[in-house]
Amino acid sequence: MRRRFSDSLRKEVDLLWEKIFTHPFLIELGEGRLPLDVFRFYVKQDYVYLLEFSRCLGIAAAKAEDRETMHTFASLLNASLTVEVEMLERLGQKTGITADELRASKPAPTNVAYTRHILSVAYAGTVGEIMAAMLPCMWSYQEIGEKLNAQSTLTRNTVYSEWCATYQTQEYMELVSRYRRLVDNLASESGSRMKKKMRTHFVLSSRYEYLFWDMAYRKEEWPL
Repeated sequence: MRRRFSDSLRKEVDLLWEKIFTHPFLIELGEGRLPLDVFRFYVKQDYVYLLEFSRCLGIAAAKAEDRETMHTFASLLNASLTVEVEMLERLGQKTGITADELRASKPAPTNVAYTRHILSVAYAGTVGEIMAAMLPCMWSYQEIGEKLNAQSTLTRNTVYSEWCATYQTQEYMELVSRYRRLVDNLASESGSRMKKKMRTHFVLSSRYEYLFWDMAYRKEEWPL
């Protein structure tokens, strides 16, 4: 059986993703003891990130060469603005973040760097490059959800368990599968040079995923 391109991408970042899974933010969240102010900071930053992530999907749709692919991106864009964004709005309310406060959130330095990375790929790259740059976010969250869901301690905090449950729903797992299929299909239509670019974007986004968790845990701010 021929190995999927996305499987080879995943293997390349295995050690890096293990660093993500064992980051103090996720360890403490899984044990239900992550400080609430740290989680609130994360929610605001993720809200900002997801809006830019959704913008990238819109750009990918505009670059798609056929109606079927455009429709796929349109449905992924709608899912991004509902499944995750609406979940963050609900959790924001439960943790004392008003809707106005959430929408007025400003990105921390690492968030600026990460979103500028994916936006740069979206504007300058091919559809295959865009999807490769965006896949680590969706895919790593599914694996985080799987690992945390297995911990009985997570139930100590209903907010954290609700957050985790989002990434274990059938709807979300199907979204990840669709992202992977798109990356695999686009890679199969690409030459070695384009595949190398896709691989580079995937690895860099994975690095930013680690930095995003670290940013949230430290409640990163601008130095001036």
